[in-house]
Amino acid sequence: MVTPIFIMSNITFCVESETIVSSILKYILILEFIFGLPGIVFTLWILFFKSPWKACNVYLFCLVISDLLLLTGLPFRIDYLFRGKDWIFGESVCRLILYIISVNYSTSMAFMSIIAVDRFFRILYPHHRICRISVRQAIVLVITVWVGVLLLRLPPALNLVLPSSQKNSSKLTCHSYLSWSWPSLQMRIYNSVQLLEVLLAFSLVVFSFVRVFSHVHSQQSKGAHRRVKRAVRLLLFIVIIFVLCFLPTVTFGIFLQVFPCSQSLIVCLHASLALSYMNCALDPVIYCHMNAWFRDTLKGKTNSLGLTNFQMSAKTNRRKP
Repeated sequence: MVTPIFIMSNITFCVESETIVSSILKYILILEFIFGLPGIVFTLWILFFKSPWKACNVYLFCLVISDLLLLTGLPFRIDYLFRGKDWIFGESVCRLILYIISVNYSTSMAFMSIIAVDRFFRILYPHHRICRISVRQAIVLVITVWVGVLLLRLPPALNLVLPSSQKNSSKLTCHSYLSWSWPSLQMRIYNSVQLLEVLLAFSLVVFSFVRVFSHVHSQQSKGAHRRVKRAVRLLLFIVIIFVLCFLPTVTFGIFLQVFPCSQSLIVCLHASLALSYMNCALDPVIYCHMNAWFRDTLKGKTNSLGLTNFQMSAKTNRRKP
């Protein structure tokens, strides 16, 4: 299958041909939206009306907001795919949506890394000053992360040229992979920084998981508390999210820079983008492992239906009048 190539202002662009992946992508995004939204709304309700505020809940709240940003962009991407890749909302909105999606990509990795490091210190070094960080200090940290990510992700949104999908046509495309296939020196530098960002975050997550896992299964930790075992499951799940949702996109993106306009790589990148959007549907598992009020509310609902007989957390029981 031949990939159409267009030249605009001395810049070469590739347009993806219709494939099985692109034809089913819209249905995958619909499922991700359907499964992601209830978990986000439920978690925000728990954080604002049930759970006490502390540092770990500040990190959790920022992860939820990051997922909410992604969900605001998904309906636009779904509409775009149902229209046969005809973007009707204008160039500015396209830049904004791609910017929001890219911000979610970075902030999700950043806050998952912070959560992983926080669990690492709380399990292995419970008396470290990091474990006693105040809510105000946590807010300063997350604001710094937000500002850094918003600035880092701004260049491609401002500089990306959006081509028409067909020659002599007013039909506007809004492809997520253009920042990878654009052979500009600035974009190559930007994408290299993005690669370092992913590798650094992934290294922190893997290191935290390996150390905590080794600690739990060491001779001294036999019969570890369920809170510790829950931390191991949380870190393992974060590692899985990185491998499934974040690493494929940047990997195929780097390959696309080396082999621009490769149809197979564009298809693989589109498939990986669908996986990267999936993190908003998978993150409720992280919410459940981090917040006792989240778990107990779910347990209480299933217990009230007579389906289960879960024991409530001691933390939430202490807050009852």
